[in-house]
Amino acid sequence: MTLKQPTSADYTGTSYHNVDITTTPSDLIELCEELDIEYQSNNTGEDKVNFDFDFYVPERDLYFTVYDWKEYQPLRLNNSYEFHIGAKDQYSSFEAKEILTEFLIG
Repeated sequence: MTLKQPTSADYTGTSYHNVDITTTPSDLIELCEELDIEYQSNNTGEDKVNFDFDFYVPERDLYFTVYDWKEYQPLRLNNSYEFHIGAKDQYSSFEAKEILTEFLIG
């Protein structure tokens, strides 16, 4: 399974379907840096989102986003938080969670 930076052609509309993943910002950042995937960081607590990660799995044509939601405080990089998973539907969200968990554990 391949996890990579999405291109503009890979983007599809995503929504939150009540699927979360518990992890640290540090683990997500390290994964992105290891795979050369860009991410958005504005860890000030002044907005609804501090971190926003976009992923694409070409084998499944699966685009998904991972982001914290309404913490309204800077996140501690080594603390665990619930991150929302955004995808086109709930099934894709669960699939994304499973794939991302494998990458974070492995």
